[in-house]
Amino acid sequence: MSDTVRIATYTRISTDEVNQPYSLGAQHDRLAAFVASQPDWQVVARYTDQASGKNLERPALTELRTAAAAGRFDLLLVYRVDRLSRNLGQLVALIEELQGHDVGFRSATEGFDTANPAGRMLVQLLGSFAEFERASLLDRIGAGMERKAARGEWCGGTPPYGYRKPRGTSILEPDPATAPVVASIFRRYVETREGGRQIAAWLDGQGVRTRTGGRWSTTSVLDLLRNRAYIGEVSFRGVWGPGAHPPIVERELFDAAVAILDTRAGDPGLRRTNPSDYLLSTLPFVCDRCGHPMVGASARGRGGVRYAYYTCTTRAKRGSAACDQPRLSKAEVEEAILAQMSEVYADTGLVGAALEDAAAAGRTAQAEAEQAREGLTREASELRRKLGRYFAAFEAGELDAPLVQSRLAELQAQLAAIEARLAEAPHPEAASPSGPVEAAIVSWALSQALGEVLRQGQRARTKALLRLLIGEIRVISPDDIRPTYRVPATVRIPNELVAEGGFEPPTKGL
Repeated sequence: MSDTVRIATYTRISTDEVNQPYSLGAQHDRLAAFVASQPDWQVVARYTDQASGKNLERPALTELRTAAAAGRFDLLLVYRVDRLSRNLGQLVALIEELQGHDVGFRSATEGFDTANPAGRMLVQLLGSFAEFERASLLDRIGAGMERKAARGEWCGGTPPYGYRKPRGTSILEPDPATAPVVASIFRRYVETREGGRQIAAWLDGQGVRTRTGGRWSTTSVLDLLRNRAYIGEVSFRGVWGPGAHPPIVERELFDAAVAILDTRAGDPGLRRTNPSDYLLSTLPFVCDRCGHPMVGASARGRGGVRYAYYTCTTRAKRGSAACDQPRLSKAEVEEAILAQMSEVYADTGLVGAALEDAAAAGRTAQAEAEQAREGLTREASELRRKLGRYFAAFEAGELDAPLVQSRLAELQAQLAAIEARLAEAPHPEAASPSGPVEAAIVSWALSQALGEVLRQGQRARTKALLRLLIGEIRVISPDDIRPTYRVPATVRIPNELVAEGGFEPPTKGL
């Protein structure tokens, strides 16, 4: 059996250290000299990383740990303990991991032996100093960046599109070539209400590229619209403050853009894509295979003929290997949905059953609301009685104020919470139906509304009505598409669809 000790060396330099007193070459040379001074030592593997020591996600270190588990070396040698890790917890865990694989650990410049308790204590002590040094360095860097941000200077990273940072300064300045593009993006989004997708297409059509030379996307446009650097602010650790650079966009225009962004994020029906030719684009139109939405798209076939279709977003982004849901012909699926809707809402029996279900649900909701309010009212009454008894006893001189003060505060807080819940709870009268609804009239009104809107051919109005009447469309396969229709709680057509009274049936009984 050979007495040769198989040695693996590990060296590291880091970009997060201001001074690098130990280059990779210097570490290699000193480790080689140390190994040569030891009898029966032989280097069998060398591992080198150029990464921060704050975590263990390093390529060479990962390879080293795998080799240790496979028993490919007997001792790990480093130049200094902090080359392995600057985090005490990680350092101790690594050493314990190596020991579990019968692998020793040595430092060429720090004398200790991890085989005994004193050596392990020394390693932990050295690790504590390394961690303290790194934390102090980060504090100094953070304090410096905070001072820069307080002066309105740019705190690092790539300047936003539309700005540039001249060499030797930390203050941004507008880029004459791209700053006007930023202003145009904001104006298009606010004044003409174009969406992110339309603006990205416009930019690409004009030959405008991103800072990295790529094409624009909806996400890149929307991220630009939310960047407060364009109104002269700088950010540090997520907090925005006044910057020293000139703004590209007026605050009023920026605030208007953010307001539209927030509104459209909360109500997909208000997005600019609504006027598109895809009637189902703003509905819950879902691929059953992956659970993601179906969206409108198009392609050019032979002879340049445009082919419009709906496709699953997963397939559109990651290909058919991610989701094999076939594409659906736009014309065919829209025609089928609209035809079925006309049949459904013309069927008085179906509408009547839906109204009965709605009425039953309303009665259940009413009973639950009554029960909830009664329970809360009883709790509030009981708390008032308790408070009354405490006040009566205090006035009679039977209780001292210091003894009951905390209890009174607790009861009053409970009463205030219950009264707040009572104020927010729906009143049973609000859930009760105003009276029986004639299914035939509802059926007539809905079918007439659908027919009238379709005859007008206005996409925005058609989409608004479809959002009112369709709960979901789930695509199992091209041959199995399952829409869920609904009867609105009120049969009044949205105001933006028709003139007042346009769908009211001319029946004297109404």
